[in-house]
Amino acid sequence: MNTADAILKDGLRKLVDGKRRQLRVDGWFYLQELRMRERETMRRGGTDPDDPAAAGELLCRLAEKMTLSIPEGSALAGTQDDAFSPSYALINPAFRVQSFAGYCDPLAIYDDLEPTPELPPERIEAVRGYYRETPFVRDLKAVYGRFETLTSEVAFFMEPVTGHMIPDMRPILSDGLEAFLKRGTPGGYAPVMRRAGEAVLILARRYAGLAETLAVQRAADPDEAARLGRIAELCRRVPRYGARNLHEALQSYLLLWQVMCLEQAPNPYAFSAGNLDRVFALYLGETPFEEAVALFEHLLAFYMVGARGWAISQNILLGGRDMDGNDLTNAMTGVILEAFRRSNLPQPALSVKIHRGTPDSLYRAMGKFFFIPGHSTPSLFNDDMMFELLAAKGIAPEDIPDWAVAGCQEPLIMGRENGNTTNSWLNLGKVLELALNDGRSLLTGRKIGLSAAELGYTSPEEAAHDLENAFFRQLDFILPRMEEAANCCTRAIGRCPTPFGSLLFGGLESGRDMRDAEHPGTRCNGSGCLIHGLSVAADSIVAVKHFLAEEPGGFETLLAALRSDFAGAQLLRARLLGYPKYGANRQEPDETAVRVAARVCEKVSALRNPSGAPFMPDFSTPSTHLLYGCWVGATPDGRNARTMLGYGIDPRPEAVSAELTDQLLSERKLPFGQMTGGYASHIGLSPAIFADTPDAEAKGIALRDRIVRPLFSAGKEGAAPYYVYFNIDSAAHLRRILADPEKLVPSGIYIMRIHGTFVNFLDLSPAIQEDIVRRLERSECA
Repeated sequence: MNTADAILKDGLRKLVDGKRRQLRVDGWFYLQELRMRERETMRRGGTDPDDPAAAGELLCRLAEKMTLSIPEGSALAGTQDDAFSPSYALINPAFRVQSFAGYCDPLAIYDDLEPTPELPPERIEAVRGYYRETPFVRDLKAVYGRFETLTSEVAFFMEPVTGHMIPDMRPILSDGLEAFLKRGTPGGYAPVMRRAGEAVLILARRYAGLAETLAVQRAADPDEAARLGRIAELCRRVPRYGARNLHEALQSYLLLWQVMCLEQAPNPYAFSAGNLDRVFALYLGETPFEEAVALFEHLLAFYMVGARGWAISQNILLGGRDMDGNDLTNAMTGVILEAFRRSNLPQPALSVKIHRGTPDSLYRAMGKFFFIPGHSTPSLFNDDMMFELLAAKGIAPEDIPDWAVAGCQEPLIMGRENGNTTNSWLNLGKVLELALNDGRSLLTGRKIGLSAAELGYTSPEEAAHDLENAFFRQLDFILPRMEEAANCCTRAIGRCPTPFGSLLFGGLESGRDMRDAEHPGTRCNGSGCLIHGLSVAADSIVAVKHFLAEEPGGFETLLAALRSDFAGAQLLRARLLGYPKYGANRQEPDETAVRVAARVCEKVSALRNPSGAPFMPDFSTPSTHLLYGCWVGATPDGRNARTMLGYGIDPRPEAVSAELTDQLLSERKLPFGQMTGGYASHIGLSPAIFADTPDAEAKGIALRDRIVRPLFSAGKEGAAPYYVYFNIDSAAHLRRILADPEKLVPSGIYIMRIHGTFVNFLDLSPAIQEDIVRRLERSECA
């Protein structure tokens, strides 16, 4: 018989090959159809399926009746495939910027189902039609209809958030679910949560029976039979009882994760795992290194949904420090890093916390990621700054070491916080456009904002001479409407309680569901606001100031050029492009960007969600700088209509030709301490920068010394950047890959980063591919 790690590795090859061949992802539809039938069975029995008290029972019925399978080669039972549809736009080659505004229609996923003889159109439409009449969908339709004037051109957007949270499964892994469910209050919503918890035990029992049956059927393959027999043993024990070793802990974790996803299906985007090196370190014990790595590779394969990896932005975090500054990397950190290095799958994402005491060994290990072209690379988080930011936010000291990444980069407390992180989206470029153009869209001529007179000016020209203040007055009109729209979405999704998920967020102690809009059952909560167009707004304010100072009567000329998208006004456009720009370490535009960012943060933080918690400013643009830019006309910084806004806090590459050092110096001036929801920043680096360093591990140290430490050191008033990701590649190389992918990437996988997640570069839409390439081209020109 082969050794344990050899059996695991052989099975892993079969498992991953099966994932790579999985072109259809239809399980979510069958789950929705089953949920529909069970809802109606409950209704006929006298139970309202929309009553929150029925949610635990409905989840148990799904666990009892859904179709189960254990893929060939798997060392673990469980799947999240049934929770996701193949609809995430940014990794869909058919995606077009012009046709996208946001994930506002929960029924749109049915359009992505390709009918088959088993799934004829009438079967699909029957399920879609059923959910169209549910209270949740009716409420959402009313919300989007009510705010259509401002959302149609994306002055702001809002969505009912389903994921973006980090469960804490440690108590269940340690003590077992049976003991865990006896904790907490006996009243409130707790009995519904306890019933929901039984869904995991139902799945474990069913998987154990299935594994035993399959082991007999596959007896001709001794290794496969051994894997299945082991799965049966695991599921007979966990998660009912506490895990005693790594294999048991991983199996328990998968079943808990599966039920968490099933409850919020379809598409519970951006569930994240937290510091898994700390979670599983307790169970590593005497497990040999190779066996531990192979086991964790099976976990990584679990996160991969379909050939394209449709379960986007599920983040695993490593490293970090405690309250006293002691480093918390451990033996499990190395195991998980090695598993990621070997697997190199598009999902899940990897992030690493670094701090003053991060050991050289971790930087050396990361060098193997950053400097292997087409390989997954971790995002980096400044743990020292995060401790300061979270303390200022009012997070309890004992909770701060448990902060983790939700989705792309949103900092939340594992098992304690429902951040509702993508609840609202704000477009500063559109706000600026309305302030300049008398409240009207430059694209359609529609009046969607306040006129100059309504802003308190005698004319649009007077508003332009006071553009920064006019911009904020227009923003003051839009923000309360965004707040109300976002809160309507929060209340709408509150109609869909998550009693099982609430178990993992302190629900048994509070006795309330985590989605209770007015009284959420989590210790911490808030609503996120993703803010777009910082550089466009700041650079435009500076450009208008300079232009009108030089041409006091030139407002109508400027406005005519913007309305025509600079047709016949190329000299004027060149003049506007030549004015000082944020990102070049120049005082005027940088100070303007700081003022804009700080005031926007203040105004967004003053908004309140239904529970009274603040909105959290988040200068992140997960490729939505392309999407929302498509709805912004030409701007006075020289940007053409319908082109991208700046990415996150970064300057627009078309507008800035400065050195990377100047960009970093500009960005370090920003008020990071006020960006409580997070921010995005990408650094594209040419491999030639590190040509003088001999090997990948040494390059990891060089990256630390040349880029990371200078970037993350404290800036003005002690605030420091706390997040960055890198793409280290050549733009010319990427263009060659796109021209001949079969020859240059025979595996079909070439990993790049977009914001906080990995993507297969070859799977991206052309617009996203071009965005990545152009930002790398800037680094090569610098």
